Order: sequence, then C-alpha cells, then structure tokens
Amino acid sequence: MSNIELKPIGVIVGESSPLQSIVLFDPDHNVKPRVGMYVTTETEEGAILGIVESIRAGNPLLPSDMADVNDAWKMSRFRDLPGKKYLRGLVQWLSLLEPLERGEVRSPGLPPIPSSDIYPASRTSLSTIFGPEGKKWIRIGRLLSDETVPFKINIDQLARHLAVLAVTGGGKSNTVCILTKRIVEELGGTVVIFDMHGEYSSMDVPGIINVRDPQVNPVNLTFEELKTLARLPDNAHNQERVLREAWEKVSERRLKDKVQARDIMNLLKEIVRAMIEEKNDSTTKGAARGVLNRLDDITYYYGDIIDGFAPLELEEFIAPGKLNVVDLSSVDEKAADAVVAHYLRRLLAARKEYIRKNGQSGYPVPVIAFIEEAHILVSSSNYTLTRYWASRIAREGRKFQLGIALVSQRPKNVDPEVLSQTNNKIILRIVEPTDMSYVQRATEQMSDNIKELLPGLNPGEAVVVGMMARLPAIVKIDLCDVKKSGSDVSLSDLWMMHNRAKNTPRDVSDVM
Repeated sequence: MSNIELKPIGVIVGESSPLQSIVLFDPDHNVKPRVGMYVTTETEEGAILGIVESIRAGNPLLPSDMADVNDAWKMSRFRDLPGKKYLRGLVQWLSLLEPLERGEVRSPGLPPIPSSDIYPASRTSLSTIFGPEGKKWIRIGRLLSDETVPFKINIDQLARHLAVLAVTGGGKSNTVCILTKRIVEELGGTVVIFDMHGEYSSMDVPGIINVRDPQVNPVNLTFEELKTLARLPDNAHNQERVLREAWEKVSERRLKDKVQARDIMNLLKEIVRAMIEEKNDSTTKGAARGVLNRLDDITYYYGDIIDGFAPLELEEFIAPGKLNVVDLSSVDEKAADAVVAHYLRRLLAARKEYIRKNGQSGYPVPVIAFIEEAHILVSSSNYTLTRYWASRIAREGRKFQLGIALVSQRPKNVDPEVLSQTNNKIILRIVEPTDMSYVQRATEQMSDNIKELLPGLNPGEAVVVGMMARLPAIVKIDLCDVKKSGSDVSLSDLWMMHNRAKNTPRDVSDVM
C-alpha cells in the first residue's frame, strides 16, 4: 500500500471490469474528486491507476422526476444530512501501477472487486509517471488535477506526428510556442513553423530563432509548384500542356546554357512567346497567350517569392538547431500552399537522402514541421500541394525522422487521412459538436466522457493523448514567456489610445 494514500475517498459499486468501474465518492472528504484526477485501488495483480472521467452529484430526496418546486425547496433543507447527497463517478483504469512507474504501461487483466476502496494517487507516483527524468522528456505543463506535478512529453515520439487543435483563443499559439521553444533550447532540436499570420516572428528568443521570408529559388521549383503559383484552373488542360512544355525546355536550356537562377522566369516567358509565334494551330496559340498572361501575373504578385537570389541549399533556409519561422503573413493562400509544399517536399527528399547515403549528403538532422492553419493548407475539401506532401510525410516521415504537426481551429476541415495519422494530439477547448466528434474519430484514446470535457476547458487547458505521453492526461500548458503576438486585441484599449493621442496638444516644434 506504499503508493496509496491512507484514507480512502470512495468505494467501487455495481459491476466492475478491467477497463472501468463506477465509484461512489465520499462527498465530505477533504480531497474533492474532479474530472481528470488520478486514483488507485488494489487488485489481485497489485495496485492499478485510473483516471476519473466523469462525476455526477445527486440527492435521493431530490430525484430528477420531482415536479413541485415547493417540495424541492422543503427537501433541500435536509441536503447536509449524512447520506442525503452523493458523488458518483466513472473511473477508467489505465495500467498496473508498479510497471507504470518503471515506464511500462500494462493494462490490468482482472477487474477490481466491488467494495474495493479508492484512493487518490500519490504525488510521488504521479511525478514519476508524468515527469520522468531524461533528455528525451521535456516539460510542456502540469497536471490540471494537481498542479504541483509536472507534465512532460517524449520528444522522440513526435516523429509519429502531432495535432494541436482548439478554437480561436483556446491556447494553440501558446502551446506551439512553449513546445518549439523548449525543443530548440533544451535539446538543440530543429523546428520549422509555417506561420500563416506572422504570430511567431516576434518571439524574443535570441540566438535560436531564424525568421525567413517566403522565398523559393526557381532552380528548385517543380512544375506543380509553378502551376499552383500560376493559378491554373483544373480544367485548363491546354494551358497546362503549354506551361509544362515550356518548363521542360527551361530545364534543358538551364543546364545547357548555364542560365542564372535570376534569369529563369524571363527565359520561361521568352520560350512561351516563341511558342506563340511558332505554333500553327489557334488552340495552342490561344493557350500560350493565356500562359503568358499568367506568368506576368506571377511576376506581379509573386515576384518576391520566386527569387533567384534565395538560398539554394536547404540548410541555408532551414537552419539546423534553430527555430525556423517562415512568415507567410504577406502572401495569399495559393502562394502559401506552394511555399509550404516546396519545403515539405525538399525536407522529405533530403532526409531520405541522408539516411540512404549514411550521412554523406542530405539534410543532417531530424526536423519537426508545424503547419499553421492546417484546415486551409491540409484541407479535407480542396486539393492542395501541401496536403499531398503532408500526407506523404504522415506515411513515410517517421522512418526518416521527419515529423509534422498540424495546428488548426477547425478540425473537421482538416484532411482525415492526415489527421488520423497524427498519433499524438494536444486538444484544447473545442465547442462545435461536429469538430468534437471529428476529433474523437481521429483519436484512439478519446472516450465519450473525455470528449464531453472539451467545451468546458479554459484557455491553456488541454487533453493530451498519444505515444508522446505515458498516459492520457488533462494538462495546464505552461505560459510561453516570450514576446509574441496572437492574443486577442483589445479594441477598447486601441480606441482609447488613439483618442488620447488625438486630443493631446502637440508642441509647436512638432509642426515646424
């Protein structure tokens, strides 16, 4: 009984199974049971650990079918009498306690016997389980049920991918911030955040952050990426044929004539103009004119993105051992899709090359890539290049130590194939029922009771499940103590500041 507190807080009633038990808690105990609390009991196999998944309060004098409010008021006077109130909860059994403290999850094979006492798990046991020592474990928060107990995750398991999901204001940005900052600071890890709204470029982490503009060297551009930037409709088959033919000629000429990167787009236009002059059929001529217009649009809208002076080598753009932030806030969704897909594609190819060539070439270190606004870039309804490469990495990346992390406030709009392959999830507050059900279907360890907790989570509180955590847990995520945008803007403060500035007399010298 060394791992169990001396005074029980409840007793098992009704039928019990190795998976769960109904517990009648002592409503007058000084330790109040709450959802997410860890408890223990004894079985023939030894002590087992469980989590309280739901709690209901009741009073036999006030049944739910009572119809007269005056009777209810009369009976409520007796609510503090012994036996006239109760707390009934459902406990999900997780593992035998002794092997769990050694780092091994072992499900009980025998049910605890009804009438068995229930005890709160000791802080010593919980700290051993959820805050293990070791370089692969990093802290991201503390248990919500006992905030003295740290909560750590196994970073090695992020190669099996991650999803961070919540409503706007639920704490996604803070979670990404604390997780990426500690990966880089404590482990020297390599992280890239594809930042759709410029939230992370202002992080005050000197020496570890590498903020990049969304640039792609045309030497490394693929036809599919070029096609995305050209905004070719799916049914523009003739224009696609012309653009592909011209791009193939560019590739030939670039190697043969040693064309400089900065001249590639001009060469492409030159080839298309020649096709307009040389082709005999009107269909091809018309398609070539359309392609030329689209290439002019690329120059106008995306001239800063397709940059012949952008780094050629992947390591120059995504620096090993750094928190790399690609600030996409200045570009539209099409450009963001092309840029994110471009670097996901290259990361996967470079990590494959490194592994297959025994470190002689390729990208030299594992990478975790965070994709913000995943419901846009990894959409369930619209085909995107990013969705294609995210899906490839979700299937293949673990073998090459390349992980992806999807970040979204609209889980139901994220591609289900990719989301279901994120074996780790940090789920903050979600209120929309369809989103909640979608997340549950994509999460093996989420029961109906845990799903029902999601709307009631406060900002920064999260359900954490997956292989990176020894057990499912409800966690208070640590505050990321760096300067960063992303929190809600106070309209009243901004208006008041503007009015104060407007009504403050200026010195004469200000207008001289």
